[in-house]
Amino acid sequence: MSSGENNEKLIRAAEIAEAKITGQETPADDPHKKADAENKGHLSGDQTTCKETPVAPVGATPDTAQ
Repeated sequence: MSSGENNEKLIRAAEIAEAKITGQETPADDPHKKADAENKGHLSGDQTTCKETPVAPVGATPDTAQ
């Protein structure tokens, strides 16, 4: 990695950090923003999170499900 690439990454990281600290919108190339955009909609419809998953009582069978 050249020093030019290092400087470019350092400047981009500083811009993102400054925007987050001051509460401004982060640049479009913010890795967190990209990840959030990719993950939108992954928990939609009938999907649930672990916290929302119901727990069956001890001894429950598929026949006793309500």
